[in-house]
Amino acid sequence: MQLIVNGLIAGSLAALMAGGLALVYGVLGVFNLALGQLSLIGGMTAWWLHGPMELPLLPSILGGIFVGGIVTWITFECTVAPFYRRDRFLPLVTTIAWSMILDAFILLVFQEYPRSILTNEKHFLDLGTVRFSLEQLALVLVTFIFISAVAWMLHSTSFGRKIRATVQHADAARSLGISSSFLHRVVFIASGVLAACGGIYMGIDQNLTPTIAFPITIKAYAAVIAGGKDNFWGTILAAYLIAMIEQFAVGAPWFFGAYIPVGYQQTVALVFIIVILLIKPSGLFSRQLRTT
Repeated sequence: MQLIVNGLIAGSLAALMAGGLALVYGVLGVFNLALGQLSLIGGMTAWWLHGPMELPLLPSILGGIFVGGIVTWITFECTVAPFYRRDRFLPLVTTIAWSMILDAFILLVFQEYPRSILTNEKHFLDLGTVRFSLEQLALVLVTFIFISAVAWMLHSTSFGRKIRATVQHADAARSLGISSSFLHRVVFIASGVLAACGGIYMGIDQNLTPTIAFPITIKAYAAVIAGGKDNFWGTILAAYLIAMIEQFAVGAPWFFGAYIPVGYQQTVALVFIIVILLIKPSGLFSRQLRTT
């Protein structure tokens, strides 16, 4: 039971990251491989505001989200906007380069020491053999609310209908007066806000280290591939599935009671991508499109 709870907690973090990546790919048709660095900037900013600056937790979280959104907007203007209309693969290269620049910036400003937004402030509950903190429970609930709000916006608002119209046919949407460039910016910044929330989530639940940006980006990418690149809810389900597999891979006994070392946990997402591409390259939850 503890492994299921751990998978639910880890899956909520992965769902925030993968949801942002899926939004950008669904609307712009590009992958932002600097997503992990954007999440770290949001989390590190919240840590700096709550720790050294001694601000209350809520303003620190809002500050981390704001800074994450600003850096995401800069990312779009510098590494995506000049390139994605020319070739969808160009932002793949530019965001990788940008991620390396952000890695150097994070190391320069925050150094390589692990940071935790909450140190001795957590409140733990024990229910039988299951142990979790009230902060983790709050993070999971907020993640569900956040994802549900994004889904409601996409499917039940005029803004969401404009986004879907742009995805289906950008030229036709522009002929109806819908500004695709504005929508692209808003969606890209929204993905960065989700990433910043993921970084803050990680800083509250665990520790933030500069080396974790690439692994969480790969995990989010694995969820998008496994869930179907055109399926937001499929991506969210795949994120939780990967997190559950990770927990059971290293937390359950294998091979006559032996355990797989925790260091191999990060390889689960990579193996998952390979297996899904071999079995169903379009993804587990991909939609079937009509061709006639």
